[in-house]
Amino acid sequence: MPAANRDGDVDVDAATVPLAEIAAIAVLPEPEPSVNQAVLMPPPVLEPDDFKDLLGQAVGLRLDSVSREFGGNDEMHVTALRDVSLEIGPCEFVSVVGPSGCGKTTLLSLMGGLDRPTSGHVYGAGLPLGELSERDLADYRLQRVSTIFQAFNLIPSMTVEDNVALPLTLAGIELDERRRRARHLLALVGLEHRARTRARLLSGGEQQKVAVARALANRPGLILADEPTGSLDSTAGEGVLNLLADLNRRGATVVLVTHDPEVARRARRVIRMIDGRAIELEGGNPTVRKQEPVDPAPRLHWRDTLKVGVGSAGRRPLRTALTTSGVAIGIAAMSLIVALAGGLQGALSAPALSTSQVHQVAVYPAADARGGAFDNGTLSTLAAQPHVRAAWGQVAMSGTFASGTPVAAGATPPPPSSGALVSLAPVGSSSGTLALSAGRLPRSDVAKEVVLSDSEAAALGYLSRGAIGTQVTYSAASGALQVPGSSRNPVAKPLDLKLVVVGIVSGNAMPAGAPGGMAPYATVRDYWAALARTNGWKGGEYSTITLLADSGLAVEGLRARVEALGFQAQTFGDQFRSFEDLLGKMRVALLGLALVALLLACLGIANTMYTAVLERTKEIGVLKALGARARDVLLIFVAEAAVIGLAGGLVGILVAVGLGRLGNSAVDRLTQSVSSGSFDVFRTDFAVVAAGLVLAIVLSTVSGLLPALRAARQDPVRARRYE
Repeated sequence: MPAANRDGDVDVDAATVPLAEIAAIAVLPEPEPSVNQAVLMPPPVLEPDDFKDLLGQAVGLRLDSVSREFGGNDEMHVTALRDVSLEIGPCEFVSVVGPSGCGKTTLLSLMGGLDRPTSGHVYGAGLPLGELSERDLADYRLQRVSTIFQAFNLIPSMTVEDNVALPLTLAGIELDERRRRARHLLALVGLEHRARTRARLLSGGEQQKVAVARALANRPGLILADEPTGSLDSTAGEGVLNLLADLNRRGATVVLVTHDPEVARRARRVIRMIDGRAIELEGGNPTVRKQEPVDPAPRLHWRDTLKVGVGSAGRRPLRTALTTSGVAIGIAAMSLIVALAGGLQGALSAPALSTSQVHQVAVYPAADARGGAFDNGTLSTLAAQPHVRAAWGQVAMSGTFASGTPVAAGATPPPPSSGALVSLAPVGSSSGTLALSAGRLPRSDVAKEVVLSDSEAAALGYLSRGAIGTQVTYSAASGALQVPGSSRNPVAKPLDLKLVVVGIVSGNAMPAGAPGGMAPYATVRDYWAALARTNGWKGGEYSTITLLADSGLAVEGLRARVEALGFQAQTFGDQFRSFEDLLGKMRVALLGLALVALLLACLGIANTMYTAVLERTKEIGVLKALGARARDVLLIFVAEAAVIGLAGGLVGILVAVGLGRLGNSAVDRLTQSVSSGSFDVFRTDFAVVAAGLVLAIVLSTVSGLLPALRAARQDPVRARRYE
């Protein structure tokens, strides 16, 4: 209770009365003689308390006969602490002084739960720290303690705001709340304008201020300051000490380690360390064995784990890119193999092949046949065979082409040019197409149109495309292709056939590469029939007959039946099957490449992650000192490996899709001679994409698991000292 002084006023001790109660005290002025009633003055306006809700319940400490020894069989044996017993009550401000190497930092590590005593007991917040599990110690560091390190221990690649919010991230606080609190803390230390700056770009004084702001992020009850002014000038150091004193006045327990006597005097109690022993102890307040429990923190969210992993992978762009490339090569090869397997199977049963040369059987006269040609009766017999979907013959004759283009007066018209006229396959019966150099194919089986070979167009005096749209006149000299020693179906009474040139084709498309042209099936057949009536021919209309099987499985059986009838037969699937064999060999080669690439990628990921653990050992120590559990550290490194796998999988899938499209285009060009349709030999679907991504992530995660386990097992004290 505040006491009244001799004048009747109320004395208010600002150190014992909360600020809110001070604001509620009415100020009563002395009454004036002429005033009968006292005037109640308004309470003074107090500035807002920017430090409100920055601290948790004050933590008391107790050490009972604590010793700490380092070294083992192969290491030098060092005793850092020798039988230290002391108590630090809640809300005390204690400084620990002594020369370098006397055990001050070791004592601080034991109080903060970063280390365990070799013998004796350490109690913090009523908890036996030496007997707690690693998980419970991590919770103690996260929720009860904050350490201000002499070397700042900021993560250089993170921004100032992210460094301050790191304890909140580990505690699973939502992003908006983390940012709000981090900016508020930065404003308290005067660095709100540097929130988005990388920590490595700050001066020493600014880094120390960021470390102080980070120490307040999770509302600690115990603040451990390890030489907080050792790297600062006098002005910045004074500011840090004033802040620690203010936090102590507001209810925090502060333990300050220093070797500077002037700094030590700022504390209310001093403990001197010499050769690992605590001497010259002043009487401290008794601590408590048990304090109010703290609700378990929700811990690091998976989104934040992934974000930290992405940031870690981005610190080493070249190494990450090379590792990602290995994953991408393996996944691309595997995806191509799967796409090829599915696409090839689909291509063999595609509708485009149902009328292609793959399903065709070409029938030739027997070697000892006298006529060397077929008539309509033979065509009908072959068409009646089982599994024959369509049948047609090839009508071919020898003769001359004459240009029908008018010439100028006095000019000599070009002489007729010899050439063959060959019938095209009936429209709709075959999907085989000609590789035209220019123009188009005839529109129907009865059109009076022709596709000239390039050599025939040149013989008629046309320059390739110049022949298109012109009219030519064909006059047959023989009802069959003339070969040396053959005079089958000679023409004694010629007939002219006028045709319009609609396209130009390579001479390789003509039988035996002979010059000439190709006209619609019915047009050439009707012309041959007219010549046969006029010249009295008795047969030999077709030079070859083509049979179209109703399925690919029926081709070989149909071929055997034709040969059993005494004819020669040939299938046109050999080219496609050769290509299929080539693709099969490519599948084996790609599979080997994929396995090698994936193996190398896994080794690369393991090497990358192991190197990352070595490079970030100090960062791991900082994370654990801030309250990260071993599981949190493990997940961060596993997430980094998974990110590399995800990136590699995405790149690999994109490469596979691109190469698959190029492959399909190449296959379409190769199969134009046997089919007019397109073939998706590389068929990539959603299942392939999803499987590739999952495989990349799983392999990368497994490869990074061992380095991640190594990181999770790091000792926080040794890790922070690693350079």
